[in-house]
Amino acid sequence: MRVAVTGGAGYIGSTLIRNLLAEGHSVASLDNQVKGDYSYLRNRDAKSLMLIEGDIRNADDLDSTLKGTDAVVHMAALSDLDVCNDDPEEAVSVNVYGTYKVLEAAERNGVQRVIFCSSAAIYGVPSKLPVRERYAPHPLNLYGVTKLAGEKLIDAYHMNCGLEFVNLRFGNVYGVGLYTSWGGVIPKFVALGLDGKSLTVYGDGEATRDFVHVEDISRAITLGLTKVGIRGETFNIGSETTTVNKIANLVSSEIEKVTGRRPEITHLPPRSGETKEFSYDTSKIEKTLGFKPKWRLRDGVRQIIEFRLKNQKR
Repeated sequence: MRVAVTGGAGYIGSTLIRNLLAEGHSVASLDNQVKGDYSYLRNRDAKSLMLIEGDIRNADDLDSTLKGTDAVVHMAALSDLDVCNDDPEEAVSVNVYGTYKVLEAAERNGVQRVIFCSSAAIYGVPSKLPVRERYAPHPLNLYGVTKLAGEKLIDAYHMNCGLEFVNLRFGNVYGVGLYTSWGGVIPKFVALGLDGKSLTVYGDGEATRDFVHVEDISRAITLGLTKVGIRGETFNIGSETTTVNKIANLVSSEIEKVTGRRPEITHLPPRSGETKEFSYDTSKIEKTLGFKPKWRLRDGVRQIIEFRLKNQKR
């Protein structure tokens, strides 16, 4: 299979590309490298990988990437809540208009399937826990709104143009990938703790989140690409639900084991636009795609700590 990946230079995208290449697929990637970095992919098999620096809002860049591909994984986006709030016009332009441009290019180039990388942020405050895919979305922040708009755009193209799609709603992604991001709550805690700083928790820390390892996310995307009979389906991708306080204590405890020093935990005022309680029902993806996460939180935290320590010594 030849797969196009938007946002392929990023944290999840580069990990996905590495794994797709290892499974024998060929890949074309489009990324503006504002946040990502292609250097982690440049030593890969040049015959099976094409790296394009460009913008998903540019039709020529998209056509160069999608030409001759069977499917596209669309994950290029402004994904940080604060970044979206600080520059809402750019967030809408990239996440909504950019998705429209990807869909137009997919139709124009005869792409068979679009995998849209969505988010738990579309749900907002759940009416019931754990959250199932059929529950009505009520996003609380601009990022969630733009992801929901992307889902609706894809659904419209599916209904009117016959474009085949799969929506994947990610939980909180963490873990060491090919290119590792330090933006999520777990990597942030690890970085702060190993730098001798206190772990900062917003609010009382009792907010619950569903965490999932980047390697498990990559496997779920691959299943979405290759599984037959799932056109038009939406899946939650999560693993373990826990509170931010428990995550902070887990990170602090694991850092103490390797450094002999236990980082302190401090609390800051809560941030607006964030859900208090959240947990995923993942029975649909388990039953339909056969997906079960392989990574447990404690193992993933230890992996990030080891990775950070190793890179600090270089």
